[in-house]
Amino acid sequence: MREAIIITLLAVRLLFGCPEWLSGDGSPLLKALAYPLFHASIWHLGANAVAVWTVFSPRRGNAALLAAASVISFAVYPLSARPMVGISNLIYAAIGLRTPPLRSPWWREPSVVLFLTVTAAMLALPQFSAATHIAAFAAGCACSALRRRYLKLKGDARRYL
Repeated sequence: MREAIIITLLAVRLLFGCPEWLSGDGSPLLKALAYPLFHASIWHLGANAVAVWTVFSPRRGNAALLAAASVISFAVYPLSARPMVGISNLIYAAIGLRTPPLRSPWWREPSVVLFLTVTAAMLALPQFSAATHIAAFAAGCACSALRRRYLKLKGDARRYL
């Protein structure tokens, strides 16, 4: 699946570039649906392709993860103060969805430290929409926590039936 995502993003970039209507006037709904497909430069696409390759590992559940992350990414799009492009909001939502409980020691892993460092650097760079990235990650974490809670309650309810 991750190969299909990367090939699709590359094909869209090569065929269409980054269209002007994403930054100009146009349908907000169309912009919100289309922005993950377009990237500002080939470097932007490359960085997001590496992130897609890392987040969408070859295991089961990628389709559900992609669908849930897409919904979250679409929901946080209005938080952006200016037009944006790229799939990184979807990636941040997917990382949030895969986040284990806060009480686990996952915060100490090198990949998590790198992720947090990149996120902190984005806050300092004006060309990134840091608010939407952080909101997508937080929404993913919240959805992950709600799912764990639901599964726990569901398991507890079965014990008493």
